[in-house]
Amino acid sequence: MIELRRASIIRNGRILLYPVNLTLESGVLATVTGPNGAGKTTLLRLMSGLWRPSEGEVLLDGESPSARHRGQIGLVLQESMLYGGLTVRENLRFFGRLYRVSDLENRIHDLANELRFERRLNDPVSVLSKGYTQRVTLARALLPKPRLLLLDEPFDGLDPSVRGLVKEVLALRVAEGATAVVVTHDLKLTPHADVQIQLNRGRVAVVSPGNKVS
Repeated sequence: MIELRRASIIRNGRILLYPVNLTLESGVLATVTGPNGAGKTTLLRLMSGLWRPSEGEVLLDGESPSARHRGQIGLVLQESMLYGGLTVRENLRFFGRLYRVSDLENRIHDLANELRFERRLNDPVSVLSKGYTQRVTLARALLPKPRLLLLDEPFDGLDPSVRGLVKEVLALRVAEGATAVVVTHDLKLTPHADVQIQLNRGRVAVVSPGNKVS
């Protein structure tokens, strides 16, 4: 589904991510762990197409990421990308129209119920707790039913019960055939991953066997 061919990131003469070869098929959960500054978010930005590789290439179904793939990639970074002055519903409508989501109102309703924030739909995002903001941010990423989910610390700020809910939502999407790459410090998630990637100073240090990563 997604393939990195000796893809690297260099900024201002500094190597942020050393060349990586990686192939992840559909229906795979991959976790990415490592210390702060190791290159985890850089890897997600590379895979999403936000950053182009300095060397090598990134391919989605054999093609370089472009605007055409926008609806196929659900991206959650540590910035929510939500507009604080708009309500939750208005935010989701905005992004849903951007992604050209069909039956948008029902899609918003379904995700609000699934992620348990239906009572907050008419509240401005600016008044939400970090936990609720995380859930709405995940809903934004899930709106177009993406085939590739790239999530940077999606459990941050969540209490244990909601953390379990998000894990269930994620597991369901993977079971339905989505590929998920999750940056996490939650060690309870990594044993359930199909691929475990550990980054250290921009290098892939440890990967579970059975998948093409180097």
